[in-house]
Amino acid sequence: MKNSLKASTLLFAFLIISVSFKSKPEAPLTQAINEQEGITFPENIQVIIDAKCMNCHKPDARNEKAKEKLQWEKVAKMNKEEQSHFIAEMFEVLEEGKMPPPRMVERNPDMKLTDDETKALLTWMEAEEKRIKGK
Repeated sequence: MKNSLKASTLLFAFLIISVSFKSKPEAPLTQAINEQEGITFPENIQVIIDAKCMNCHKPDARNEKAKEKLQWEKVAKMNKEEQSHFIAEMFEVLEEGKMPPPRMVERNPDMKLTDDETKALLTWMEAEEKRIKGK
């Protein structure tokens, strides 16, 4: 009995010591920061993007020009410089009413962004811009 108690105590001590010295996977700090700093899409924004933008701006879209200009699936993976450029370009596009293009809206009037959708997108982009700039 004494030997099994002694063996159990030694085993327990060994496990405690080995766990405390266990090497932890090392992830670069910049990787962790980048993962936290990517552009995110709240549900209300994702609904707008899915309904009004994704038909043309996705990898398997038929419109090559739109596909080359922007692919929404890549936005979350952009670095800070790319994010900043993306936000600036989106402000311009929305404020000038460039998207969706008039020809698309003529064929599909329901694709036109409503005032509420435009406002929601602009509000979201303002928040993202502040996050990118660290404000």
